[in-house]
Amino acid sequence: MAPTDDPTAAPLRETTPTPEEEFALAAQIDRVEAEKQAARDAPDIPWGKWWFESGSKWYVALGFLILDVWLFSIGYSLGSALAIVGFLVAALYGEFLLYRFLYYVPSPDDLPPKGPFRPTWARPVEYGRWTEEGAARRLGGPVARAEQGPDPKEFL
Repeated sequence: MAPTDDPTAAPLRETTPTPEEEFALAAQIDRVEAEKQAARDAPDIPWGKWWFESGSKWYVALGFLILDVWLFSIGYSLGSALAIVGFLVAALYGEFLLYRFLYYVPSPDDLPPKGPFRPTWARPVEYGRWTEEGAARRLGGPVARAEQGPDPKEFL
């Protein structure tokens, strides 16, 4: 069946565009090229910094979920509820500590420390390893916190 035999088909377009269409297409291509060049020239955070500060959080959490399902299936195959509970409690505590080790930043509402930092069971590090505050602390500099405005609790 030839393309012109179908009455519902859209009419075929001419193969050569008009000069106005060529000009509009060239303007679009130039605009897109200028936007691409501006994006390449714009200063941005390095890929590695982005990965360690925010991009890896989802993959670490996904890894934790995979580990938990794997441990649950091991306990289930053993047929022991005690093994399931034991595996999951140990894994969740280890994941909690690892997540805090990598990403912990104290809340602005937390009280300032009264003395030097001391690790505890719930807080193994002062600042997460993959945070800006942790990097500043490892370099020996002060931890710069964003300026806080008035405390909203004062207005209640």
